[in-house]
Amino acid sequence: MKTVTQTTQAILGELKDETLLDLALAGNEGAWREIVRRYHGKVSATVYRLYGARSETEDIVQEIFIELAKSAKNFRRESSLSTFLYRLAVNTAYRFIKRQSDTRLFTGRDEDIEAILETADRSPVETLIADETRSQVQAALAKLTVEKRMALVLFEMEGLTLKEIAALLKVPLQTVWSRVYSGRKEMAQLLTARAGGIS
Repeated sequence: MKTVTQTTQAILGELKDETLLDLALAGNEGAWREIVRRYHGKVSATVYRLYGARSETEDIVQEIFIELAKSAKNFRRESSLSTFLYRLAVNTAYRFIKRQSDTRLFTGRDEDIEAILETADRSPVETLIADETRSQVQAALAKLTVEKRMALVLFEMEGLTLKEIAALLKVPLQTVWSRVYSGRKEMAQLLTARAGGIS
């Protein structure tokens, strides 16, 4: 038999984001918990791709949801809650990266990656290859400038368009294109060097 709390959470889980947000703003703690439950995984994955260090990632994710609680009343609903939260996640991660930009970021440890990123059903061999590839990509990303890393991750891993990235980072479209282009070239050189055992 379900408890009242479980029943309430099940009902909240069926509500649309906008309705949940209305309830949350009215002081319903269950609605806030449901928003966090619904988006925690996606926000964590996005932050990890941008930031790279597992321990700091969780701190940033907490900060993002705190920021959401503070700024939700100003959400004009011109876009979806998920888009609003995504922008908040990227901007917050960017601030942390600018503050803590050093080689300790993007550790590329397999256990960090597995703890955050969702994995598809793969054979053990496929998983091993994918993990090794991911580690190499994270290590190469660590060597890019913060600006190039942000643009490349948002474009290649998050699937944003150049125009969306420009709007998100508040930089000209040409600047984003340049960062993605040069970031791709640098990544190709770094990954080729790693594959050849040079670095």
